[in-house]
Formats: sequence, structure tokens, C-alpha cells
Amino acid sequence: MSSECTRSLLVVLCFILATGAHGGKVCTVRTSKGEKVLLGSNFTFSCIFNEQCTKLMFRNGTQIKYKQFPNSSEVSVDVHNLTAPSTFSCQCNGNPEPCGIDIKPGYPPDVPQNLTCVQKMKSGNISCIWTTGRGTVIDTTCQLRFQDDPHLVYKSIMNSTGFCHSTFPIKSSKLSQLSVSLNVSNSLGFKTSHPHTIILSNIVKPSMPKIVHVSCSSRWCNLHTDNHSLNVVEIQYSAVNGIRSTLQINAKSRLNISSLRPYTTYKFQIRRKIKHSVGLWSDWSQPKEVKTKEEAPDTVLDVWYLQEPKPQQSNRKCFRIFWKELNLSDAKGKILKYNISVLNQTGINSSIADPRRRNKTTCCSHCSVSVSAVNSVGQSPDKFLYLHSPGLFSGFTQQRPLNNHSVALFWQKLAIAGPEYVVHWYPVGNIEAIQWIRVAGITANITGLQPLECYDGAVTALGSPGLKIASIKDISTWQSAPEEGPDPYLCSKKSESLNLTWSETPQRTRRGCLKKYTVYLKENSKEDIHNFSVLHPNRQLVIGGLSPGQCYILWVTAWTDAGEGPKGSDLPFCTPSDAEKTLSLVILAGGAVLLACLILLCFCQFTSVQKRFLCCCQCLLPIIPDPANSKCAKTYADDKGEIMFYLDQCESSVNEEPDNVEVEEVPYPSICTYIKSFSQESSSSDATQITRITDMTEDYISTHGAISGGEEEDDDDDTGLDEFEFFPSTHSPFLEPLVLTGGKLTLDVVKIDCSEFLDCT
Repeated sequence: MSSECTRSLLVVLCFILATGAHGGKVCTVRTSKGEKVLLGSNFTFSCIFNEQCTKLMFRNGTQIKYKQFPNSSEVSVDVHNLTAPSTFSCQCNGNPEPCGIDIKPGYPPDVPQNLTCVQKMKSGNISCIWTTGRGTVIDTTCQLRFQDDPHLVYKSIMNSTGFCHSTFPIKSSKLSQLSVSLNVSNSLGFKTSHPHTIILSNIVKPSMPKIVHVSCSSRWCNLHTDNHSLNVVEIQYSAVNGIRSTLQINAKSRLNISSLRPYTTYKFQIRRKIKHSVGLWSDWSQPKEVKTKEEAPDTVLDVWYLQEPKPQQSNRKCFRIFWKELNLSDAKGKILKYNISVLNQTGINSSIADPRRRNKTTCCSHCSVSVSAVNSVGQSPDKFLYLHSPGLFSGFTQQRPLNNHSVALFWQKLAIAGPEYVVHWYPVGNIEAIQWIRVAGITANITGLQPLECYDGAVTALGSPGLKIASIKDISTWQSAPEEGPDPYLCSKKSESLNLTWSETPQRTRRGCLKKYTVYLKENSKEDIHNFSVLHPNRQLVIGGLSPGQCYILWVTAWTDAGEGPKGSDLPFCTPSDAEKTLSLVILAGGAVLLACLILLCFCQFTSVQKRFLCCCQCLLPIIPDPANSKCAKTYADDKGEIMFYLDQCESSVNEEPDNVEVEEVPYPSICTYIKSFSQESSSSDATQITRITDMTEDYISTHGAISGGEEEDDDDDTGLDEFEFFPSTHSPFLEPLVLTGGKLTLDVVKIDCSEFLDCT
């Protein structure tokens, strides 16, 4: 029984040994110089495999070649000039478990130096820091040992920059100095410094102070700090983005700083120490910002003016006054407004300008102006200018770019001019951004210009009898071709010519100073392109020599000194043909005639115009004879108003003595009035009389209106007028009634036969 147990235990043990052998590492590694090597050194890396397999070797994950000893399971590789940490490993093919090692190159430490120790007043501990001269790259141990007690050691680890530090307490307050030595070591070397003596009174460092409150006036500030018993305080202060100043004061709780600028933000910091010759300075306190109070500005504004074009239909002179903003030190506060006063012959006219504006327009003659800035405390002294129109002088001006932001200007000196000139300039189209400088010579460098921008300016001579000014055009530093072309528009076109205009190129796309425009014209049926140049700022052109009835395409480009820009939009158009031109003239003439007729109709609605028109045209109107004015009627009229006449006088064919007949006028019911006669002597001659009367009525017609010298009823007259619609209407807007009254026309001269209109029989 015991033998069987023993045999079973042996089997289990063999199985365990076999399993353990199979599960161990497939290889082991080693190097000729260990895991830490000198930077740039050479060494050998080896792997010893524990089983037979296809061997692989890697460096930082990349397979490398190796050499193998005969009849040995060891492989190795020689590494030269290692300068960076590297990982070397070995592996059996098919077995994912490798064996390897990390090798780090580095330096041995240098002799420790630059020992600095500080004793903080609150804690009483001493903190020391020192360096080895350069970083060792590999892990390095630092030690601080006391000479009086060699067993008292404080250790630390060197950081990556090569510094070691150590903090330790002082066991006895009676100590006045310490003697220590410094040790540094790593796997590549070991170094020890000579002994260092530390005097405790020289390494005492006060705690960082705190600024509790700052009270300021316009010129000084008082700093209130936390309580302390130190005698020396150093104050560091500066205006925001200004020069930093430092001041040492012997004080305990209140610190005064004078000679400050009004309305200026200052940043204050303080630090302190025990005495001037004892201890160390504390750390600087946290900064405290505060602004001093305002004062009334005492600087005169820099003011200039330009004359503006005269308003239409006005002889008044207008000037635009400009002034520069005061800087912070001169303003001594926040400018709330500007006072502008104009003094002329009628008195003083005062106005207020918004603080955001820098100009004001005034119209006056023989006047002066004053400008001042106002803040919450007061106003600046007035700047007086006498406004008058400057004269022009043809002084030669020249410009030369200095860089992308400045240009040098030159001009000729005037014999009558004083020693001072004013040079002003502004971007084209933006006079609000005007700038100016005053110079004493005949040259000036203007700065602050923007590339790809065009400026206008002028030089004004002061001190002469009246101002003299010379304009300067197209000031620029660096230019390029325009980015955008103008868009053309038709003003008018004819069969052989065209009147053209185009849009202004926007300032943002000009890329400099425009010099000219080029107009391109292309006929659709031809390939030839004609071009026309127009100097800037003109934007209109008349193109002649076109062909009637042809179609064209037209476009415009803009130029600077740097070249030609792209074209604008195309403008297609066709010229009218000769037939279209004739038709247009006919339509135009017809329209003119129609308009004239409409105007004449409007004028003729007035009664006074109608009367004058009739007076001028009476000779053209038809004359209607009046039978009552005939010779027979006048000769044989009786007292009762009845007209008696002989038949032979009314008809030339009757020779015998006619009988007297009585004639009366009656309205014919259909159209006309006829003459009816009655025999007064013989009834036997009725037929003859009727025949003769009929023949006589066919020779003339009586009047259809009031007969001069006779009396008729109004009803008969009205009826007769209404029936004869072929006569001119008395209600016409152009004519007065055409029936003439009071005429002397006789039947011997005029006869009217109405047989054409109506048979009276």
C-alpha cells in the first residue's frame, strides 16, 4: 500500500516538473554594461534560449540581425553609439511570449554646486536646492549630510532639469549656522561636494505680504497692507502696459506713492524683508489694480480745418473743423463732450459735439472758432482758429514710398510762406479719417498708411498773407490690380453712336489708386475688339462710328499703377436701323402734334380765347343774307311790318307792272322757311301769282334768326335753329353764335338756293 502511494507521488511529481519546464521563460537576456549605460557608448546584447526554436531578435519592435555561437543556444548583437532609451527583446517563432530589457543611456553626476537655502518664518523649516551642472538623464539620488552628525541624512531625487532639493527642520533655536555636504550618485558615478556653511540669519525669508486696500486721489495713492513688524518694504508699480517703477520705503502699515498721473490705472505689488542687511526678500504680493481720479484737462487741442464746397445757390462759406483726441495723460479723465463756439459779426454761436465725433461743420464768413474738451471736472483751454479760404499755390510736390506704411513728401518752399507747414491726408472717400502733422521744413514723412489703400492730401503753408494750399493726389505705398470691374450702363444710343456710363469701383476692391478705365467694344459679326481709354475719375464716354442695325458687346476694366483689373459685367446692345430711325422720327413728330392739339383744346375752353379766335377768323365764316335787308323790302315796307314789293323787281322775266302782293314769312314744317304770298287785287290771277311766288321762293331763303329792323317771336327762331343742324352749332366751345344780326346784306347781291337741301314746293 505504501509502495503504490510512493509510485503515484513520483508520477505526479514528474508531471509537475514537466509542466513547469514547459511553462518557464523561453529565454533570458543580458548586456555587457547593464541596464544603464553611458550616453553614446557601445555594448553587447545577448539572449540565451531554453528550447530549440526559430530565434528572433528585436530592437524597439523592429526585427534585427544577430549572430549565433556554434553549438550554443545563445545569440547576440553589438550596439554602437546608443543615444536614446531603447528596448531589446528576443522571441521564439510561434511563441508570443518574449524576453527583453530596457536600456537607458545617461551621464554620471557632476560635483554638486550652487547651494541655496531659505528658512521660512512661519514654519521654521529650511529648504535647500542645488544643481549638478547638467541633467544626468537617468535616475540620480541626492543626499544632504550634516557635518556635525554624519548619520543625519536627507535624501531626494534629482529632477529632469538637474536640480536637487531637500527640506529639513531646525532642532534647536539656538543654532546660528549649519555645516552641510552634498552627495549625488547614480549607476554611472558618485560625487561629493566640499562642506557648505549656512548662516541662518541670512536665509530668513518673510512670508508674502498682502495689499488689503488702495485709496487714491488724482496724483497719489495710499496702500493698506496686512499688519507686520518689518521695517523695509519695496513697492513695485506701473501703469497698465507702461514702465515699471520700484520704490523702497521704511514703513509698517501705510505706504504712500506720489507723482502719479490722473485718471490712470496702476498695478501695485509689494515685498518685504527684516532689515536692509539681514534676511531675504519675501515673494511679491498679488497685484492690485486701481485707477486715480480725474483732473481738468490742461492741454490745448490740436485743431485743423478744411473748406468745403459751397452749397448750390448759396454764397456762404462752409468749413469742416477737425480735432485730435487727447491722449490719456493729457485728457486727465473721460472726455464727455467738446465745446465749439463760432464768433462772427452777429455774435457767438455755441454748440456741443458728441465725444465720439472728431469734426464739426459750420458755415460763416469772417469768423473765428474755438474748440475745447470737457470731462467731469472741467474743460481744456480753448483753441482759437480764424477761418478763411486758402489760396492755391502750384508748388511742386513729390512722394516716395518708404515702406508699406509710410511715404515721404517733398515740396517747394514759398518765398512768402512762414517756417511752418501743415500736411494732411485721408483715405479717398473717407474724409472723416483725416490725419495731419505740422512740420517746419519742406519735407514730411506721413505714417500709419495702409497698403492697397489710396489717400488724398495737401500741404498748407502757414504764416503767409492768407493760407496757401497745394493738393496731393493718389498717395499710396503698395498697390495691386483692382479686384473688381465696373458695370456699364447705356445712357442713350443712336444708329451710329452710343452714350455710355459705368459704375464706380468700390473702395474695398480698388487695391490702390485708380488711374484710368478701358472700355472694350466688340461687334458680334467680327472678331476685332476696339478699346477706349478714359482717365479717372471720368466715367462717361461717347462712342461713334457704329454701324446701323448691328449688335455689339461692351465691357469696362479699371487700372492702377500695378496693372489692369478684371472686367465687369457685359453689356450687349444693338444699334437701330435706318427704317427704325425713320419710324421713331414719325412717331415722335406725331406725338408732338397730338400734344400740341391737346394743349390747344385746353386753351380753347376759355371764353376769352374763343372770342379772340372768332375775331381773327370772322372773315372765314359763311355769311347768311337777311331778306329783310333787301332793296325791295326797304323800299316797299309798310307801317304794319308787312313787306310789299313788285313781282317784277324780284324776277327779271316780268315786264308789265306787277300787282302789289302781300308776303308773310312762315316756318316750313319740314326744313326751311318759305315765302307765302297772297293776292290782294284780283282773284283771277291766283294761279299766276302762285306760280311766280313759287319761282321766287326758289331763288332765296329767309334768315333763320332775328332780322335786323324786324320783330319775330323767339319760339320760331329757336325751332328754326334746331332744325338746321348742318349749320355751325351755337354751343360749340370754339365759336360764338354764327347768325349775324343787324347786317345790311341785300338779295341783289347774294341769293341762297335751298333746293339742294330740300324741295320747298
